Amino acid sequence: MTTITVQLPDEVHAQLTAAAATEGVGVNAVVVSAVQDWLHAQAQRANERARVQAALADDPHLRALLGDE
Repeated sequence: MTTITVQLPDEVHAQLTAAAATEGVGVNAVVVSAVQDWLHAQAQRANERARVQAALADDPHLRALLGDE
């Protein structure tokens, strides 16, 4: 496991601490979950970009419509 230091504005830290307490979890668990969600979303965006690029590569008519000939 790796330990990192994150700088947060005081207000964000206060909101994070309060939200974690409301959910009955630790701040660390919330941050880990948020990072995992972000990484998952990044992977989905990368997959979608690849699908769009493949569609463009396979369809000259679509490339022409988008002005990307």
